[in-house]
Amino acid sequence: MAKELTESRRTRYTRKAMQDALIDLMRERPLGSITIKALCEQADVNRSTFYAHYDSIEELLHDIEDETMAWVTTALDQLLMQPDAAGVEHVIEHICRYIADNRNHLQVLMSPTADLDFQQQLLGLIYSRRSVAEQMQPASSDPAEAQMRMRFAVSGSIGLLQYWLATDLAAPPETVAHIIFTMGMPGAR
Repeated sequence: MAKELTESRRTRYTRKAMQDALIDLMRERPLGSITIKALCEQADVNRSTFYAHYDSIEELLHDIEDETMAWVTTALDQLLMQPDAAGVEHVIEHICRYIADNRNHLQVLMSPTADLDFQQQLLGLIYSRRSVAEQMQPASSDPAEAQMRMRFAVSGSIGLLQYWLATDLAAPPETVAHIIFTMGMPGAR
């Protein structure tokens, strides 16, 4: 967790610069080989500024991951409040636009070389929401089958998003959202 500092515009700017620098460096090399010196040079901050905000590079990465998880939690809550399929597809489009807008961070966070714990946390968050299963899959007399269908739909959606990020967003967000919607919610076409 990032150190508690007054949340001024300058603090937000400095943290964002360090986050962006870490993501840029993670594109080139594994987290374990990134030094604080290299991060500070990339972010154009001095070491004391880094240590005023974070204790370690791992803490900085966890800050990035926590911000992403908080956004995903809010998006899931919005998804679960939708009364109809049109609303669900709209929220999925919103999620895809967020991914497009934050592609630099998410391309690294969702890549095979990233922290797999983050990706597992993401899946765990989605799977822990029983309502997601109920909303994504039609009522089934067999709860085990409904759970398997939901896991397939979520894992497939995550895989599609990873592919989309790996191709540098070759398709527009609306197209990806529509594919997730139609594949994840049978009968909602």
